[in-house]
Amino acid sequence: MTSLHKVNLPKRSRNIINSKPLILFICMLTFICSTTFAEEQKPDATVENTQKNANKATLIKKPIELTKQHKEDLKHYLAGEQVKPLLAGPDDYLTLVKKHTSANSKGVVILLPEWQQGATNPKAINYLRNALPAKGWSTIAIQPSNKPENYPSTAITVAEQKKENQLILKEYKSKLNSMLNAVMNTAREYPGIVLVIAQGNNAALLVDIYSQDDSLQPNALIMLSSYRQSNHALINSVNENFAHQVASTELPVLDLYLKHDNQLVLNKAAQRKAFSKQEMKVYYRQRQLNNTVTGYYPEEELLSQINSWLKAIGW
Repeated sequence: MTSLHKVNLPKRSRNIINSKPLILFICMLTFICSTTFAEEQKPDATVENTQKNANKATLIKKPIELTKQHKEDLKHYLAGEQVKPLLAGPDDYLTLVKKHTSANSKGVVILLPEWQQGATNPKAINYLRNALPAKGWSTIAIQPSNKPENYPSTAITVAEQKKENQLILKEYKSKLNSMLNAVMNTAREYPGIVLVIAQGNNAALLVDIYSQDDSLQPNALIMLSSYRQSNHALINSVNENFAHQVASTELPVLDLYLKHDNQLVLNKAAQRKAFSKQEMKVYYRQRQLNNTVTGYYPEEELLSQINSWLKAIGW
């Protein structure tokens, strides 16, 4: 059998072997300390990152209101002599004024687009703004206020919806009334009669205002795709009231809409015509215009309908 002999290692080697536990302990202690330090630094890094994100958030600007965007575009793209400010109480508006270019002046046409639309709305308003001056009309196109916030109401019950809608529209109509008063004063500075051409909900609200205050009435009103927007449960009642107001007013009204139009416009147009017949409203005419693009009026036919109606009532 092979005998086992004790291996004698050098002294230095024995010291290294004996120091291994100490080295392992030091390594473990170093790892624990570094981990603890890193954990202690995390909250500070989180706070720093949060502050950086907050600073970035402050640099992100909120979207500009639609009405303000329209105003800035008008000032930027149109000639300065066309853009005229209009002050109505505490509110300021922009109007686009073009004087007649024909030999004789027939009067002034005030153009009011639908809310959410610009004074250069290509669906009809901008064409009339540029075409009517050659026919003897000076034009004043108004940049309207934005659609009222929170309209229609999001209340749960129909009664609450009706109440909130009335309060919201009361404020909007008050501003619209002040604006109409200011623009009518400007229009009366021109010779001839005053016509108003209005779109959509703004046309319906104008009828409401005119039915309560006839001092603001122009000589005639032309409505383009007019209707009243509201909650589903209130649509029928508000549009029926609108139809009654059109029929009962003595103001001459040309009621135009399109073959391819807003579905609510198409559904409620016949009601206005029927009520006007019942009231034997003399100066009321309703016409449907054929169009290829939904919401866009055929330009030549639109102008032809306006001219023929004005001649029919003596202008």
